[in-house]
Amino acid sequence: MMSGPIRREAATASRLTPDDPGAPTTVSRVRTMIVHAGLVLFAVAILARAVQLQIVEHDTWLRVADRQHVDQQTVKPLRGAITDATGTVLVESREQVKLSIAPREIRDVRRKNAKRGEPLVKTRAVLRRGLRALSVPESQIRKALDTNQTWVSLPTLYLPSDIERFAGLPGVHVERVRRRINSASDNLRGVLGAVDADDLPVGGIELELDPLLRGHAGSRALVKDPKAGYVESPELSSVDALPGHTVALTVNQALQEIAENELKMALVRTGGTGGDVVILDPRDGSVLALAGVRDGKSASTSTPMALAYEPGSVMKPFLVSRLFDLGKATPNEIINTENGSAMLPGRKRPLTDEHKAAQMPVRDVIRFSSNIGTAKLALRLTPREEFEAMRDFGFGSLTGVPYPAESKGSLPLPARWSGSTQTAVAIGYEVLATPLQIALAYAAIANGGELLQPALVKEVRDAQGATIYRHERRVVRRVLTAKTAREMRGMLASVVDSGTGTAAELATYDVAGKSGTARRSENGRYLDGKYNATFAGMFPAQAPQYVLVARIIDPKGTYYGGIVSGSLVNGILQAALATRNSALDRNALAEVAKAMPVPVAKPKSEQALAIATRDSLRRDSLLAPAPPKAEPTPTAARVVVALPFSPPKAAATNARAERGLRPVPSVFGLDVRQATRTLYAAGFQVSIARGSDVRTRPAAGTLLRVGSTVQLEMPRMESAK
Repeated sequence: MMSGPIRREAATASRLTPDDPGAPTTVSRVRTMIVHAGLVLFAVAILARAVQLQIVEHDTWLRVADRQHVDQQTVKPLRGAITDATGTVLVESREQVKLSIAPREIRDVRRKNAKRGEPLVKTRAVLRRGLRALSVPESQIRKALDTNQTWVSLPTLYLPSDIERFAGLPGVHVERVRRRINSASDNLRGVLGAVDADDLPVGGIELELDPLLRGHAGSRALVKDPKAGYVESPELSSVDALPGHTVALTVNQALQEIAENELKMALVRTGGTGGDVVILDPRDGSVLALAGVRDGKSASTSTPMALAYEPGSVMKPFLVSRLFDLGKATPNEIINTENGSAMLPGRKRPLTDEHKAAQMPVRDVIRFSSNIGTAKLALRLTPREEFEAMRDFGFGSLTGVPYPAESKGSLPLPARWSGSTQTAVAIGYEVLATPLQIALAYAAIANGGELLQPALVKEVRDAQGATIYRHERRVVRRVLTAKTAREMRGMLASVVDSGTGTAAELATYDVAGKSGTARRSENGRYLDGKYNATFAGMFPAQAPQYVLVARIIDPKGTYYGGIVSGSLVNGILQAALATRNSALDRNALAEVAKAMPVPVAKPKSEQALAIATRDSLRRDSLLAPAPPKAEPTPTAARVVVALPFSPPKAAATNARAERGLRPVPSVFGLDVRQATRTLYAAGFQVSIARGSDVRTRPAAGTLLRVGSTVQLEMPRMESAK
């Protein structure tokens, strides 16, 4: 039984309604279902997210995890090398090492794979010996081992093989760096260009052929270790970097050095402020040498390709050649040159000639560079015909050479010509041309009438050495007939033989060419006493292997192109003949060498004869027998020949054999270079041997077949030079 109070509370509770305070709470069924549904949805969401992460996005998050543990590093490729035509390396990339030492980290360590009980490696002693072997100064070695220093970087870069002895030594830190090594001559650097600190190309061939030279980058996977370092794992794949292609230029390094040296000597000799030289192979358009100097320094860009100028009379042969082809002039036609002064239509001032004559044939108009004769011939063409003639020879347009800074020069359209332009263009004014354009135009005359696209790149090889490109002769257009080209070569040979370009003449080979002396302008005004002296030549004249264009800017004193620039071409040719690897076909040269008697030096007194007799080393040269004289053939008073007559074949064969014999020239009193040039000029090959004096074996005067090898003895002091 319930007691009284308890019974009263129960009775009171039974009378309370749900809304009364203190009444027991009634659970809502709807709310319960909502809560349960929310919990189910939350669980489903967690499950779905887990499925998404572990199944759908598994690969993505796996890569994220790998990136946290694996570092993918890009491996830069080695940039391709650039060589000259003979394979001499001009530019290459090398991997080098920068060595740094932390003295406080140096400690003795146990040798790798060392057995128990073996002594520790004395790191300081190993470092000291190794740095001395690398020729590091003692002061730097002491600093590198001084524990008062925290970090010491050695200034010199080393090859990776040089620092292998330091591998694994504590305190030694190695940083690999790439360096672009350029061993080219000063002028070639303007052609080649350069790369910056990030291996990006800056100008020249480096920029133009960058897709071939830069190669393809690789990758390397490194695993992060607990100490924030990196270790390589054999389980992770790496891709090797593919080096760039090797580019071989058409430039001949030996000929390039000759061109640069001769140009610098010519500027000293003439007092010029600058100059350019181009040497071109007219047979296939290969550029063999490019040199440019401004204000006594090698130009930073290739001025023979990048800077155009008014060339003057070197332009005259192109207009005359077109007249020949059109049948509007002939080589022997007489032109009235009016005694060296004439007022022509459209001109405000009379034209003048240095070589004054009342009249001269067209071939002498070229030979003596007559302005009046050339201008009168130009008036036979319409402005359009003259413009087309100059344009067809390549002026006013890019040549197609792979050089980003090439200038196309300037050739104004006929609609913009003034009254004097037609005669001005004919003599090389009011038209701008680069030395390379002039060389290509002369190459068309040299090779029989075809304008060629120039080539700076001989071939390209991939990283495996396979050739993927090789230069082939490419004809742009035919600009004159073979007959006219042959006729013009003969006229240009007369310029050097007895005209305005005699300074370029060689004693042993015919040289063809044309001089040009043009006033120089700045800001549209011609300067007093300032000239561009130019000479364009071909060597040899009969079958040219070189086309050379030489220019001297503002020569002092004598300023005529035939003299100052003709002498420069002469020096280049002599040096090229005395150099073995100068891109010359010696056998072809022997076929066109001039037949010339070689005097044999003989004593002129009994005293000189006695001295020569005692001097056995010089006796071969001094007492060499004279070439045998041909016995005179007796002439019959009357000869009866039975027809048909055919000469004996043996006699013709013997005559040809005799024509192939030449006497060895004397080299007495010459130095080695002069002696070598003399022998090459006579058509012989040269073999150098050591001796006590300069002399030849066989002796001077001995008859040898053209192309035979003559041994040139030289003293030891000469060989050291």
